[in-house]
Amino acid sequence: MQKCGLALSVLMAMVACGGSGASDGASSDDVRVCLGTTSALGVDVSVYQGTVGWGAVRRSGRSFAIARVSDGLTHPDSRFAANWAGMKSAGLVRGAYQFFRPGQDAVAQADLLLRAVGTLGRGDLAPVIDVEVLDGKSGAAVAQQVGKWVQHVAAATGRTPIIYTAPGFWAGLSGTSGFAREKLWVANWGVSCPSVPAPWKAFELWQSADNARVAGISGLVDGDVFNGSIARLHDLAAGAPDQAGEAVDETQPEDDRPLGQDLGATMGQAGRQGQ
Repeated sequence: MQKCGLALSVLMAMVACGGSGASDGASSDDVRVCLGTTSALGVDVSVYQGTVGWGAVRRSGRSFAIARVSDGLTHPDSRFAANWAGMKSAGLVRGAYQFFRPGQDAVAQADLLLRAVGTLGRGDLAPVIDVEVLDGKSGAAVAQQVGKWVQHVAAATGRTPIIYTAPGFWAGLSGTSGFAREKLWVANWGVSCPSVPAPWKAFELWQSADNARVAGISGLVDGDVFNGSIARLHDLAAGAPDQAGEAVDETQPEDDRPLGQDLGATMGQAGRQGQ
């Protein structure tokens, strides 16, 4: 994702909320939610990863990947078309995200993404809106713009969009109670259980690290986890209605978390500088 914006937003949230770690930035309204009993690994990429060997990514044990379409209206991602086709060819569940610019027309941004992905089919996740900068707007104005994007994409695709954000940044917005229906992709690095901001009680996807090393990708890449089984991931990518990801109490012993205990070794410790 867009490093500088999210890193700055988390730092600001730390100062405002007295947070102790740059990878958290959680507010008092957030809840800690651990992975359920099953999960699947994935990555998210943009032009910064260059040419990706998607076959090697698939063979590394990744089940899904999400590629950037654009940074707002004026910076389309030059690697998106190749990534979009490559993910499908490799047999990965695929998704597309757009770095959202609240200072630009929300519907026009949504239309740019819709044109890029075309008609969604089996194996395609719902579109993602990446919410991590204010662009000089108030928290309430950002939430209104996000709402316009979400409504437009949902009407055009028949899918429930996914919102990507960090707990500390989202806590600074207002008027967000209506987003509980949308699926959450939470960015919270270097923790065993991510913080989930209100109004959500569970997460669908978790970006657990920004410094993973994955076969087929040069350099570092964002590491992600789907909170559910492979079968459920494929159901979700077929447009099937579903419930939110499993929620597991954070007091569950580490040894009982089949994937969470291994995230540090699999993806490396978090401390994002940006992709």
